[in-house]
Amino acid sequence: MKKLKSKIILITLVILIVIIFLFQIQKNPNITVQEEFIFFKLFSRHQEEKEVDFLSEKQENSTYDFQVAYQNIDFKDIYLADTIKTNTRVQEKIAPGTQGEFSILLQSNKKVNYRIQFKSTNEKPRNLYFQIKGNEKKYKDLEEIEKDLQGELFGNKRITIHWEWEYERNQEENLQDTKDGQTIVAYKFTIYAIGE
Repeated sequence: MKKLKSKIILITLVILIVIIFLFQIQKNPNITVQEEFIFFKLFSRHQEEKEVDFLSEKQENSTYDFQVAYQNIDFKDIYLADTIKTNTRVQEKIAPGTQGEFSILLQSNKKVNYRIQFKSTNEKPRNLYFQIKGNEKKYKDLEEIEKDLQGELFGNKRITIHWEWEYERNQEENLQDTKDGQTIVAYKFTIYAIGE
């Protein structure tokens, strides 16, 4: 009698698990049976999707941190290809039609004047433009931005710079894009955060 009761309970549990399993598969047809059954991911799928969304969002905007102090210089070497928006990426390199952005995060625990300087280590493509987020002005070179990136700092300040390699505007620029695309492997530059 006891064996019969335990068999009925076991069969009921198995049927209940199968019903829940089938309900989850019907609810989300992208679930693979083997993956869900072996690793019991039925209830963790939503959390994994959140983590993937967070990681892809993080990739979209590279942030470079700088400690700003009086009479001190902090610097970082940047590869522009590391800042490409994933939906415009072409074989992990910059090319006509690509765009991206990066942020400069300035940090100081004392009131200090700052200025940002850029130094290119190789020639940039001619039709690549930069823009400070929140400002309509387009800059042909990073060095042009310097005059607009200075002031007083206390605490944290984030400066986001958007860039875009425009293309297909006219025949002359298309020829220039082709030439730049063949010679540029990576556009590199250094950012200096100077405390004064």
